[in-house]
Amino acid sequence: MKKVVVATVVGVMVAGTVWAQTGVDLDRAQFSWDWTQGTGGAATEFRIKCGPAVGSYPNVTVVANPAARSFPVKSAIGGAGVYHCILTAANQYGESAPSGEVFFAAGVTPSTPSNFRVTP
Repeated sequence: MKKVVVATVVGVMVAGTVWAQTGVDLDRAQFSWDWTQGTGGAATEFRIKCGPAVGSYPNVTVVANPAARSFPVKSAIGGAGVYHCILTAANQYGESAPSGEVFFAAGVTPSTPSNFRVTP
């Protein structure tokens, strides 16, 4: 068996594919994931890595509870903006390969209304 790391942001599942997700509610959104040990070592933490572009993840949040399968988006990114994020599992020997990337805009303004008119 191999290790499987899957990440989800507000119901959009990602496994090796980049998906666009816009308008994430910063106060309610959660990262969530699945992880199984397989033949690898036990995870002692997860690392949520986020940044402004594909492949660029300067912000790292450590989820120190290996039983955790979710984490508040706001706690990982801090504020509004457009983010690309991945997840890894880690222990004292190193870090897993990354999950698929999630892409989303957090704390964005609402869409523009349409069909504004006066009816007689």
